[in-house]
Amino acid sequence: EKVMTAAKRKACGYSTEESVRRTARIVCGAGFAFCCVLGAVSHFFYEWSGGSIAAGIFFPANESVWEHMKLVFFPFFVYCAVALPLVPELNNRVFGAFAATYLAAATIPIVFYTYTAFTGGAVLAADISTFAAGTAAGWSAAYRAFTMRSGGAVLCAVGAVGLAAVAACCLALTAFAPEWFLFIDPQSGKAGFQG
Repeated sequence: EKVMTAAKRKACGYSTEESVRRTARIVCGAGFAFCCVLGAVSHFFYEWSGGSIAAGIFFPANESVWEHMKLVFFPFFVYCAVALPLVPELNNRVFGAFAATYLAAATIPIVFYTYTAFTGGAVLAADISTFAAGTAAGWSAAYRAFTMRSGGAVLCAVGAVGLAAVAACCLALTAFAPEWFLFIDPQSGKAGFQG
């Protein structure tokens, strides 16, 4: 049975080393908890800062869906930058960080616009669940990357370029938010710092 399981893991590209999988579970579990807590608290950082532009770049500056996607950007970046260098035994760490951040952020608008199509408006409990689901999806993707065979320089490059693109979008599209539904604050009808 164990030989068969190891063979299946190897055929699917997963690491057969239990120590790597255990480390990945710990890193991803701690990452999920960290991102949930920091993401929830960071919802208020812009307001607490008195409307500081610096705070608004990294944390939600209004109630638009785009700004709520930033609830996962910053916590994922911080956690990955601090934690992943400490666990060199994990494979594809840079790509895993990108996959986690991208999937977590992408889940928020997909789920939000899907459920509001049926409810006709936002529901706080559903929004909180969407944030948690996005965070869980991100760390699931990271676990998959950390435990599959090393993709070497190619996956590392894809991850680095992807993280840079996500960071650039986060910064630019907050400072210069387009007048598009994803960026419009439903309460004020404005985008970016105007919202």
